Amino acid sequence: MTSEEIKPEGDPFRLGLAVMQRIGPWNVTMYRPAGHIDSGGPLEITIEPASDGDPQEIARGITTTVLRQINTSAPPPGEARERNREKLAAAEMYALTSVLKDLPGRITDEYLAVVSALYVRAVDLGHRAPVPLLEELTGTKQATLKGHLRAARQRGFLTKVEGKAGGQLTDKAVETLKGIDAEQE
Repeated sequence: MTSEEIKPEGDPFRLGLAVMQRIGPWNVTMYRPAGHIDSGGPLEITIEPASDGDPQEIARGITTTVLRQINTSAPPPGEARERNREKLAAAEMYALTSVLKDLPGRITDEYLAVVSALYVRAVDLGHRAPVPLLEELTGTKQATLKGHLRAARQRGFLTKVEGKAGGQLTDKAVETLKGIDAEQE
């Protein structure tokens, strides 16, 4: 049985940790959402035949023996987990940047929600001054971005943190982002 880090597919606004185990001819992928990586079991478990798995074992199907071998305990803290978190956040920022390019060129609720999400992810990755990174990602000048972030706070998409970069997405922002995702499918 081996474990390795992978990037889960699907929702571009999804951030968490996915771990893959190889059990016999099966690849078992477990996903834990951000904020719940260290507690409880995985939110999702997917079992698929490995491309190099024994066809006879695969033909027998998933057995209770395979299910009992799945290790659902929280992954140990470590460098691989941190790398995975950073890769997932970077992938999410890339997806958000792509969504931003498809939005109309005006300050809509959708635009403010996406800019807020980019800002929060940049802060989560440890950027003390995230606006220069957002300028690089979006091609929008820093002064303009600061005004847009101020508007996002005023319109209820982003909470405020006094004296430093930060804040959290509000429920309004999360719902708006879900609406954007649903429209893309």
